[in-house]
This record gives sequence, C-alpha cells and structure tokens, in this order.
Amino acid sequence: MSLVEAETEGPVEGDDALVTPPRPPHRRVSVSLLFTVSVLIGTVVTIYAVFPPRDNVLVTEAIAQHRDSSAWELTAPTPAELRAWAIGVVGSDPPLPAGTIVGARHIQVFRRGVAVIRVKIGSEDVTYVVQRARGIAPDHRERDDGDLHAIEWRRGAFACIAVGSAATATAWQKAIGAP
Repeated sequence: MSLVEAETEGPVEGDDALVTPPRPPHRRVSVSLLFTVSVLIGTVVTIYAVFPPRDNVLVTEAIAQHRDSSAWELTAPTPAELRAWAIGVVGSDPPLPAGTIVGARHIQVFRRGVAVIRVKIGSEDVTYVVQRARGIAPDHRERDDGDLHAIEWRRGAFACIAVGSAATATAWQKAIGAP
C-alpha cells in the first residue's frame, strides 16, 4: 500500500514509477549546521552594528558634567557632609578627592548612582566623578576632548574619573590622587 498525493503529478499510466533516493543523513545535518551558523553570525554582527559600545560612557558623562554649570545639591560642604552624602549616593567608603570642594550633585549612569564633585585645586576647577564599578573596568585610561583632559582609574570597588584643563593636567592629577 502506498500513499498518493492528490496535488502531485505522477508518471503516466504505463510508465515506470519515478523513485528518488532519500537525502543522505549527513547532508541534512550539514544544511542545519550551516543555517545555525549563519543565523548566529548575523545576530552577533547586528548586535555590534546596532548597539554602541558602553566602555566610555562614564568618561563621556564626566566630561559633560565638567562643562555643565547647573546648580549643586551641596555647595561648599565640609568633609564630613561630603562623605555622608557620597555614601548615600554610591555606597560605603567611596574614595573622595582632596582639595577645596566647590559643590556636589548626583546623577544616574546605567541606572546607578554617580557622585559628581567639583574640586578647586589652586586656581583650577576639576570635576571628580565616582561610581561603584561593575564588571571588568580598566585600571587606567586617559582621554583628551578639546581643551579638557580626563583620566579614569579604579580604586578598590570604585571607578574614579577626574576631568580638568589639559594644559595643567599633570599638576591637578597629582593633587587629586590620580595615578
């Protein structure tokens, strides 16, 4: 007994039946593997092409905060006030800068708190940004953006960034404690 499909045209009466051998099993596996690999490669390429890298977002935000002149949440806080405020923003025992504190405010980057602190070092205004680091962060990175110089380093569980004038970068880097 054989199955007959109504839509297919078979041999004319009296002709021999058209028999095709089944596809070899290794060919089916090869086609499936080729399809899977092409979909996987296409997905990875699409992700890298569509989504921007996130490794410089905190440095970019620190540079933008240095250029921003909006109001501070804390104006000229004492060291104790700054420490208490910073613990509330980024967590326990954050590394804080040395120098005269002009002001501080908090922002959100990647839905996590970031402390933005303006420090007066000599006649130079330096923006110090600290956030609890997550994942693998670089130990040290520097970036120039026009007349500004930014340096990022890791201190314990925190990512620290300082942004100031590129002309006097060596002086304020040492004063703020950047490596």
